[in-house]
Amino acid sequence: MDIQTLKLDLVSKIINIEKPALLIQINKILQKENKTDWWDKLPEEVQESILEGMDNVQKGNVYSHENIMQEAKQKYGF
Repeated sequence: MDIQTLKLDLVSKIINIEKPALLIQINKILQKENKTDWWDKLPEEVQESILEGMDNVQKGNVYSHENIMQEAKQKYGF
C-alpha cells in the first residue's frame, strides 16, 4: 500500500467513526505529530554552538565560576 492509498483509507475510516472518545484520541496523536521541537527552530549555527559547548563540558574543557571570578579580579582589579 502506497502512502496516498493509506491516507485515503485513514480518512475514510475517520469519517465513519461515531465514538467521540476515539476521535479525541486520534486528534491528540495528530497534535503531537504536528508539534515542532524548539531545537528545530534554532538556526543551524546556534545548534552547532550548543553542541560544541556540550562536547566541551563532556571533555572537561570548562572553567568554574570561581576560576572566572579570580581571573577577572586579577585582570581588572575587582
